[in-house]
Amino acid sequence: GGDDLTSINGYLDPLAGRCFLKNEGYWTFEMCHMKKIRQFHESDTRRAPSAVEYSLGDWKGIDETPLDGALISHKFTGGTRCDETNGGRNTVVQFACDPSADSHIEWIKEMAVCAYTIMFNTPLLCNHPSVTRAPTHKTKVVDYLTGLEASCFYRVEGWWTYEFCYLKSIKQFHQEHNVNTAEFKLGQSNKRDLHLAEQVGDIQMDEGSKEPVPYFVQYYRQGTKCDVTGEPRMTEVRFKCAMDNLNVIASIKERSTCSYVLEFYTPLVCNHPSFQATMDPHRNIDCYLSQK
Repeated sequence: GGDDLTSINGYLDPLAGRCFLKNEGYWTFEMCHMKKIRQFHESDTRRAPSAVEYSLGDWKGIDETPLDGALISHKFTGGTRCDETNGGRNTVVQFACDPSADSHIEWIKEMAVCAYTIMFNTPLLCNHPSVTRAPTHKTKVVDYLTGLEASCFYRVEGWWTYEFCYLKSIKQFHQEHNVNTAEFKLGQSNKRDLHLAEQVGDIQMDEGSKEPVPYFVQYYRQGTKCDVTGEPRMTEVRFKCAMDNLNVIASIKERSTCSYVLEFYTPLVCNHPSFQATMDPHRNIDCYLSQK
């Protein structure tokens, strides 16, 4: 009933005043919690910067029937007028529990002409009593890494700076007075290819440390052509669990000419079952009687 939904909605209070972006190619979508949703494109041409924008609705209230898998949904109505329907654009936002990432827009789809649905995943709802602690359907490690999307990370090693943009590219460059005087692409990829490429065997054990540590592998290929080998540069990215909650490039090494290994620590993989198993080493506690 309505009271139940109001109580569920209370779990979303920390989202108040926050807006969330989702980039989908040409368009960017912005959802401002319990306020408004818009779709826009900004062009970077310096001569004539321009923007195209549509409202996908203003917040109307709680929708009575959330989608399967969602706990609560919000209605947004009265957006920019739609030529085909002669009415305003509207959106329903479905909120679901996701313990493995920060609050984010998981997907957005135009279900009917000018009528949109957004799936919004958030750990905030996972504390609600109706969420059973059933295993989530996330088996792929990439599903745990959605919080890294649209983010880039940097590491400076001497003369070079390294840039890792998750699901996009890896670059090595040198800057003087904010100008790149030297730059090489060490590999690139895209979301679709990396999602399709993931295999069970992509989780491996690093035997080099005292206790073997699991890591997840992604390959970024087709970098700048290498003068020595004649082949494009490539990088193997190894994701490891960060116990200190920081996303960071821990190291990057040239394993062989123009072939690199980048170690990336992130707390997001720590919840994946393959990482969980090694996270909880049992330690023996020895007890001694004290001499009185």
